[in-house]
Amino acid sequence: MTTLARRAINFALFACLSSCSASPAPQQSTAPSEVRSASRTPVEPSAQPNTKNEAATAPATQSEQTPAPSSGDGLRKASRPPVELITNPTALYVFNFSESDVGTAAQQKCETASESRRELSACLQKARDKVPLESIRFVKKGAEYWWITLNRYKGNLLKWHVIQVKVGEEKPEWLVLKPMGKDKGIAPMAKIPRTLEIAFPNDYSIALNDPEFGKMVFDAKLGKIEE
Repeated sequence: MTTLARRAINFALFACLSSCSASPAPQQSTAPSEVRSASRTPVEPSAQPNTKNEAATAPATQSEQTPAPSSGDGLRKASRPPVELITNPTALYVFNFSESDVGTAAQQKCETASESRRELSACLQKARDKVPLESIRFVKKGAEYWWITLNRYKGNLLKWHVIQVKVGEEKPEWLVLKPMGKDKGIAPMAKIPRTLEIAFPNDYSIALNDPEFGKMVFDAKLGKIEE
C-alpha cells in the first residue's frame, strides 16, 4: 500500500472519530426509585415554619391582655330619682323572703334540722309566717307622701300600716324618709321608726333595714292596683 493510500485511510478514520465524540450522549430518565427518594427528602428544620412556637411566644393582642370587665352583682343602677320610682302609682313592692336576712338565716337552720324536702318546706314556711308583711307601697297624694304596708289576712290584702312620711336626704341609689304623725293602719306599730332608709340597687327592687328583721328585700310588681 502506498504512502498516499495510508494517509487517505488515516484521515477518514480521524474524521469518523471526531464526529462520533461530538454528538451528545442520549439523556437517561430518572429512575422511579430515585424520584420516590427525592420526594421523601426531609426539609431542614431551619426551613420549616414553627407556627406552634411562634403562637406561644407572639405578644398577646390588646383584647387578650385586657381582662373582661367584671359584671359585678349583675344589677343595673336606678335610672330615675328614687322618690319617682317608689311613688309610681302602678308599683307594688312584694317581700322577697329568700333574699332577705330572715330568709337566708332560716334556710341554713331548716336545712340542718330537716330530713326531707317536705320538712324543709314546712320549716321555711313557718319562718316566713313570723314576718307580718306581704308588700309595701309608697303613695303620693298632692304634696303628701305615705308609706303603706300590706299583709294578707283571711285571704284579703289589708293595710297593716299607713304612715305619712317626709322626703329627707336623697341620692341616686339611696333615700331617707321621715315618718310623721300616727300610724293609721289596722295594726298600728308599737314604735314608729324615726327614719326609713331605702336602698335602690336597680329599677325593680329596693332594700330596707328593719330593726327586728335586718335587711328586707322587695321586688317591684307593676300593674293596676286596687285601692
